Parts: sequence; structure tokens; C-alpha cells
Amino acid sequence: MPKDRKQIILQSLAKLLEERDATKVTTAVLASESSITEAALYRHFPSKRSIFLELFSFCDQTIFNKVGEIKKESEIDSQEKIRLIFFFYAIFLEKNKGFARILSREALGPSEQNVIDSVNQFYERLELSLKQLLSSKKDSLKLTAGQSAHLITSLMEGMISRFIRSKFKEVPSSYIENYWTVISKSIFKS
Repeated sequence: MPKDRKQIILQSLAKLLEERDATKVTTAVLASESSITEAALYRHFPSKRSIFLELFSFCDQTIFNKVGEIKKESEIDSQEKIRLIFFFYAIFLEKNKGFARILSREALGPSEQNVIDSVNQFYERLELSLKQLLSSKKDSLKLTAGQSAHLITSLMEGMISRFIRSKFKEVPSSYIENYWTVISKSIFKS
């Protein structure tokens, strides 16, 4: 039963992050949303920070599992793999708005510094994955593989910030093709 309750708490946090200003997600609100007492919440997680960290870990694992699958795909070239990763990231966060708030760091306050550090490492690893894929196409790049990966990662972060700023109304899938066209023209030679 504890594992089920932990899952309910994490799902409740993700839902709350979609629905309200992240600063208003207190442990009392989270316990109420999870239909448990605040004391029961602390039996499953030692702190609010640990709840955020576990939710982020799930997001991180989900995204990097997909990145790993795409990277292993032998039938498609590196440019298409990068496009698939870019699209997956945007669509995944569009469908999981609570994760978008964590990966933008908007939901995280000073007391969640370890989660902020983990999010920063997430983007460094994502950029490294893109750089590795781009390195195999270095002759067809206008920029270095590192510069190209940095540009793509920065755009990914900005796209999610814009999504949140629009209060989740301006969905990335509505303009993702245009962004990819700009990225392709900016980093790949014709």
C-alpha cells in the first residue's frame, strides 16, 4: 500500500502544478489533494523537497529512456534522431504540464536547491546527448556540434518557458514544425 500512496502523492503534485501557481502548493494542500493527512504525507516523504525530487526523477527517467531508444535506432540518421528528441521533449511536456513547471524550475524555490541542481544536470546531459549525435554529422553542420547542441537545448528550455507563460494555452505542438525549420536552417548545411 505505501507504494500506491506514494504514487498518489506524486500524481497529485503533478496535477497541482498544472492547476495553480507553484508557490501555493504547500504540504497541507498536497495532503488534501492526495486524500491523506499531512502526517501521512511525511511518512512517505521526509520533506517537500524529496517529493519534488522524486517527481523530477520520474520525469528525467522517462525523457532519457526515450532519448536512449531514439539514439539506438539504427534505421534513421542523426539529424532525424535530433528532430525526434526535440519533438518528443515538447510534446511530452505539453501533455505533462506539471513536469514542465519543474523543468522550467518555476515550481522550485530556494529550499529545493538540490532539485534545481538536478534539473541543471538534466539539461547538461540532454545537451551532451545532442552533441554526441551531432558529432557524427560534423561535416554537415554550420556550427560546431557543441554550439548546435547548445542552441537546440536553449530553444527547448525557452519553448517550455513560453508555454508556461501563456498559462498552457499556447501549446508547443502548434509551432514546433516552424521551430524545427529554423533550427535545421541554422545548424545544418543545405
